Amino acid sequence: FGYRLVSITATDDVIINSIQSIPVTSIAENLETGVVTTGHELVNKLISNTVWGQRSNYLSVPTDCPQRNERLGWTADTQVFTATGTFFANTNAFFHKWMRDVRDTQGEFGGFPGVAPVAQYGAEPSSMMRVGWSDAGIIVPWTIWKQYGDNSIIEESWESMERYMDHVARTKYDHTALSAENSNYQWADWLSYEALESCSGRMNDNFTETLGYWNYLCASYWAIDAAMMRDMASAAGKDAAKYEQMTAEAKAYIKDTFMNEDGTFKTAILNTMQTPALFALKNGILEGKAKEDMCARLRKNFEDHDNCLQTGFLGTSILMGTLTDNGMEDIAYELLFQRRNPSWLYSVDNGATTIWERWNSYTLEDGMGPKGMNSFNHYAYGCVCQWIWETAAGIAADPAEPGFRHIIMKPVPDKRLGHLDAEFKSAAGTIRSSWKYEGDAWVWTFTIPEGASASVTLPGETEAAEYGAGTWTISR
Repeated sequence: FGYRLVSITATDDVIINSIQSIPVTSIAENLETGVVTTGHELVNKLISNTVWGQRSNYLSVPTDCPQRNERLGWTADTQVFTATGTFFANTNAFFHKWMRDVRDTQGEFGGFPGVAPVAQYGAEPSSMMRVGWSDAGIIVPWTIWKQYGDNSIIEESWESMERYMDHVARTKYDHTALSAENSNYQWADWLSYEALESCSGRMNDNFTETLGYWNYLCASYWAIDAAMMRDMASAAGKDAAKYEQMTAEAKAYIKDTFMNEDGTFKTAILNTMQTPALFALKNGILEGKAKEDMCARLRKNFEDHDNCLQTGFLGTSILMGTLTDNGMEDIAYELLFQRRNPSWLYSVDNGATTIWERWNSYTLEDGMGPKGMNSFNHYAYGCVCQWIWETAAGIAADPAEPGFRHIIMKPVPDKRLGHLDAEFKSAAGTIRSSWKYEGDAWVWTFTIPEGASASVTLPGETEAAEYGAGTWTISR
């Protein structure tokens, strides 16, 4: 049972010599693998909150929260955080176990559930094919394979993943075609601040627009899943061509069905939102001027929201990496340092010790968030730490050589962080990245373990240089 404070009542005068709290968790101390610290006190607290959220929610299954009556293996919460969790702890065996739960809970037609293993709700035959939740059946094995170079999770899940992908391809992941399995409802970009959000009921404002949005998100995950299947098929000696073709089919379907020629969305309200643009950019749907214009609209959107994110569970999971990959790392850092609601540091400023379920789980203006569903210990939004590891520290796995045998080191520093020190015990050995500023000079020291190599791209550059094992220092 998760808690934040302990109340002790005594019936007489007592002297308390010590109080100990012993975490009960699947993340044993010997499984902890990564520590990252910066020169920014609030960012360090955000990292700490993420780690404690993982410890208290990874207990036999990856739960959504440890303190209210659910404690269920929600599949979207899991998939958006899986990569982040692998940096802080060795979760390879943990997810081999959980993927058995997922396969055991797979639906009759191949859909994956909203919750695994079966619990009081979320795994009924009518709770399958919920976009972003069902896709955990593909995203989690791909992530574990990429981070640990472990082909066995592909072999164990391949048959169930193929069943799922065949079902997705047959139906084009169309919400209405799958209504018997999803009961005509999607959680979608859960708890976002944007239009058409489901929990708030804004999805009912114009259901025609909502249906267009849901189908777009479904198609976006179809493309993401297919590309991951292509990677896993190549690694495990399966039919990669099938999924190369499916990836192209999904992307063409997105472009033809949901986009105008100028790169705007046919469902007009999507052009006013952050999450749809992020998925289009992540999947590389647009090129040339259409892409440039979408990036410009997205920049304007953040400007109009005073550099605050508006994304929910799904949009936030791809937010920081997609911005960085598309030349908007300046916005990513603005979001990291943002202290107005909604933001990560707003919760830190208001006493958070773990990650909140809602951006507005508590606000100064309104006090406690909605009583019907509110938690101060959900780890999903802690996925920002994946970006801290991969982009701020510059430690990322290369799917072409998984398990960090080849490392993508492309650090993006910011003076406001002050300095950064990261040490990660990867599947290939200990990787280190440490940088600081000496006046206007940026000084970076990094270590590549024996038997591994790295493609190193320095800040402001586009060309990568290859480095072998050893410790290197670069000043710019």
